[in-house]
Amino acid sequence: MKNNGGTTKRGKRVMLIALIIAILAAAGGWGMVIKLNMTTTPRLNPGALENLNSNELMAISDSALLQALERRNSTARGSFTGNEISEDALQLLGWAATGKNREGTGFVVPLAMGTTPYVSLYLADAHGVRRFSWESNSFESVLEDDIRDTVNGGQNASAVWIYVIEKANVPNGSMDFAWHTIGAMSEHQYLLADELNIQTRFMGDVKADEVAVLLGLDASKNIPAGVMVMAQK
Repeated sequence: MKNNGGTTKRGKRVMLIALIIAILAAAGGWGMVIKLNMTTTPRLNPGALENLNSNELMAISDSALLQALERRNSTARGSFTGNEISEDALQLLGWAATGKNREGTGFVVPLAMGTTPYVSLYLADAHGVRRFSWESNSFESVLEDDIRDTVNGGQNASAVWIYVIEKANVPNGSMDFAWHTIGAMSEHQYLLADELNIQTRFMGDVKADEVAVLLGLDASKNIPAGVMVMAQK
């Protein structure tokens, strides 16, 4: 009888411990759900989309630009196809980020004080690394090595654009100007990528010093500040 009693007590303790573990696991799971909903999923107020869609200009417009803004999105991590992007598309994507659209100071993105671009644009793909030249709207070879595994953030991208801030060329040395320009460059690439049926995602988690060395740049003067990963849908 003593043995049966001991066995029963041990069984109850095991069941109690298992119950506590289950409760803690459930609480942890719900806690994670709540945290994700509170911190990483911005939510619209009820009726927000209805308010926008009732805007007469939105309701009657067939604007390709408004439609592109409605579709504008980042491809989810882990969802890239790895499919190749044509050279024609890559040229347009380079121009959209750092090209000129008229004579004088007319660049496609706003630049502080009417200067020339102070953020260089590099393209890494299976063939190596090339720098996009706004002066010629063409690519200049920089490196023959495939460095995508270092810069693509673990994504199956066929092309990775690298934004590099040239500190010496930023007006008044204000890094705010550089960050604003990168925002405009990336947004132009987002919108054109949608038009060209290309997946894309901007990521700021760049190993700046390591990437600068790979590009043959002085890391104290040139800052790899973000990447745009892409693949054809």
